[in-house]
Amino acid sequence: MTGLILVLLVIGSAFAQQKIDEEYTAKIKEFTFEPFSTKYVNYLPYSETVPTPLDILGHIAGAPDVLSYTHEIYRYMRALADASPRVEVFNMGMTEEGREMLLVVVSNEEHIKNLVRYKEINAKLGDPRKISETEAEELIKEALPMYWVTGGLHSGETGSPEMLMELAYRIAVDESQFIKDIRENSIVMITPVSEPDGRDKLVDVRMARRKDSTAVVPPFLYWGAYIGHDNNRDGLGLTLKLSQHMVKTFLEYRPQVMHDLHESASHLYISTGTGPYNAWFDPITINEWQSMAYEEITELTKEGVPGVWTHNFFDGWGGMYMSSVANSHNSIARFYETQGAGDAGNRRISGRPERAWYRPNPPLASTMWSMRNNNNIMQSGILVGMNNAAVNRETFMENFYLKSKRSVAKATTEGPAAYVFPAADTRKWQQARLLNLLKFQGIEVHKTNSSITIEGQTFGAGSYVVRLDQPYSRAVDMVLDKQYFNPDDPRPYDDVGWTLGPLYNAKTVRIEDTSILSAPMTLVKENIKPEGGVKFLTGGDNQFRFSLSENSYFVLTSSEITDFASTAYLINYCADNILTTFRFKKSALKINAAEESFTVAGKEFNAGTFILKSSENPGDLEQQLDEAGKEYGFFAYGVEAVPNVQMHEIEVPRIALVHNWSSTQTEGWIRIALDEYQIPYDYVGLQEIRDNTTLRSTYDVIMLGPMSAAQALNGVSGDSPRPYKKTDLTPNIGRQASTDDIRGGIEFEGIINLRNFIEQGGLFITLTSSTELPIHFFFAQGLTIKETPDLWARGSVFKALREDKTSPIGYGFDDELGVYFGSSPVYSGGRAVGGTVSTTQRPSGRGGIGDEDIVQGRPRTQ
Repeated sequence: MTGLILVLLVIGSAFAQQKIDEEYTAKIKEFTFEPFSTKYVNYLPYSETVPTPLDILGHIAGAPDVLSYTHEIYRYMRALADASPRVEVFNMGMTEEGREMLLVVVSNEEHIKNLVRYKEINAKLGDPRKISETEAEELIKEALPMYWVTGGLHSGETGSPEMLMELAYRIAVDESQFIKDIRENSIVMITPVSEPDGRDKLVDVRMARRKDSTAVVPPFLYWGAYIGHDNNRDGLGLTLKLSQHMVKTFLEYRPQVMHDLHESASHLYISTGTGPYNAWFDPITINEWQSMAYEEITELTKEGVPGVWTHNFFDGWGGMYMSSVANSHNSIARFYETQGAGDAGNRRISGRPERAWYRPNPPLASTMWSMRNNNNIMQSGILVGMNNAAVNRETFMENFYLKSKRSVAKATTEGPAAYVFPAADTRKWQQARLLNLLKFQGIEVHKTNSSITIEGQTFGAGSYVVRLDQPYSRAVDMVLDKQYFNPDDPRPYDDVGWTLGPLYNAKTVRIEDTSILSAPMTLVKENIKPEGGVKFLTGGDNQFRFSLSENSYFVLTSSEITDFASTAYLINYCADNILTTFRFKKSALKINAAEESFTVAGKEFNAGTFILKSSENPGDLEQQLDEAGKEYGFFAYGVEAVPNVQMHEIEVPRIALVHNWSSTQTEGWIRIALDEYQIPYDYVGLQEIRDNTTLRSTYDVIMLGPMSAAQALNGVSGDSPRPYKKTDLTPNIGRQASTDDIRGGIEFEGIINLRNFIEQGGLFITLTSSTELPIHFFFAQGLTIKETPDLWARGSVFKALREDKTSPIGYGFDDELGVYFGSSPVYSGGRAVGGTVSTTQRPSGRGGIGDEDIVQGRPRTQ
């Protein structure tokens, strides 16, 4: 063993050209199973002043049977920054559970001192409208590519947070020419743990038995506060704090490369994709995926590492991933899938040894695997990628600038020119919510100064225009355009459609005519908030009222002032989600819903309109509505007489959301929605339904999260109690839910309780797969699940027709609306309906079935 270590030290010294840390280097060798080592990582340079992970945490990165908590990783990163002028640490923001997200920046000392200047350069090159070609050429020479690597997004993929500590040290300390090139010619950004909440829960679960071999360990049930694996599917909606912090940090620095680290493939997959590729990404970006991947594959293959490959993993179509902000914002997003580190224990793994054109150097059929193996090949690939960006820095910066120029030119080349959000859209809050989402991603939004007529449509003053002659035009078009995915293409990796206008129930109009760019409009700098308050309806005009006393006002009309007491207030219901928040916040108010549409003083009101009678509500009703309208962006209209229309009271329901104890991710999205709109609910396990024989006295609405009927009925099995709760061994467990025993489901007692609940007037809502339960047990007679062997409809947005226009469920919706469908059950329960069937005659790309696909960067005529 001593001889092997001496050989290692000589090799390491030859590459590093400086003194090495002998203790740390010996442990690297000890914990590595060959042939998963390279010249880039088979040693660690020594520093008299800068600590290693071993110095601070007592173990090296990649040590067996050890997983570090987030606070331990941060402690090391801060110690590194305290000791080295080449390292800075920044707080990106806090998670839902109050943990910090960290950004570590590493470069040479002068670059760190001038970090603000390099951010300014990226901002200028990222917006070619503000600089000349001569200025751009000079800035490109001065600029440094920023390479941002992120780890620990998927909490069960444990290796990258450990490895990134060593990577930061190596770049800060190593004096080899290879590392100096990185440090001198680029700026490295590191987020060691993208999902801190999940990381700490995972470490609890994985390390518990190492601390107490007799411990009953809970399952790894919850990751973040809401979402598990699909935290990497929030790149469009940005509902999670981690997604918001990532986008905010991206826009602050504008890194040229964003590299996300994952674990699932033997032995190292480097992303390129099978195609079809996202139709809105610049082709330059997709070519950069290829060139970077093959550089790393070649160099690691030269080092003798088996199983480094590309192509046959994901497709490259989806735009919903966390790092997609880079692809849609003129940078490069890429990812690794490394053989997993698991619980950090050594184990034997198997791979697929068959060769293919994209995998000429296949994985080993069987080999011993360790956390250090994982760290070695992941870190080696990243170092090659960073060195590539550094030594070719002008090429990366030129491409960044060129892609930004092509994005600004998009309105007049491939188009469209703009998207319009009409002022006439009645769902003001939904419209504002979508526009603010675009603004959060750095997208410019304008507002028309007067009405405009274009392409045969007139848009009133105050309509919003998202121009596509701006740097992030591709991000706009990607989320507002339609998507077409040919079912004959390779199996998609994720959802294939995501058009946000229909998903937000907000009207958007795609405009090709470039004359819209000359229309008078003003840039909107602040977040958009709809107007609201109390208005007064009389004489056919909508007028603001002026109060004289509690229920008496002056009303300004075109030529007179009228004085009368309001007997009711009307809030037109347009399925604007924020009215739900209003209803729950104002639970003490008595509100009725109109069961059909009606007209007052020439103004039309939809079925579902809120009717608040003055006689049934507090004396300060007008003041409450005025304040609420301003807060939530709606108008309440005071009227002289209660409308003569059928109505029913809108009660404030007591809600239960039911989860199982085996998979909580999908219902986590439901919790996000309920929390965002401030809808109170109880979060209960299946056993609550089984044990509560008086559900109707407790709840008005029970929602069952997605799960099969078998999962709901049987739950988790086991011979002895299985607690899920906070303990000394698992201090981070039990925040979302806690129990002494997760075993069991609703069982047949729960079926009876649910039937009684429904018969007593309770509302039972099932979501996607959980609808099996009421169908199977005949709660929903006449409804069956239809077998659809010939249906191909991956997650997409589809146009739906509102068939029953009298149902309260449809109040406020248009006759046509967008719905999301993705591998959910299809039901049969009434007359057959149908729509347009897709075609396989056109290729995957932008637009609907009959639209033309236009290649990015080309004029419309080519």
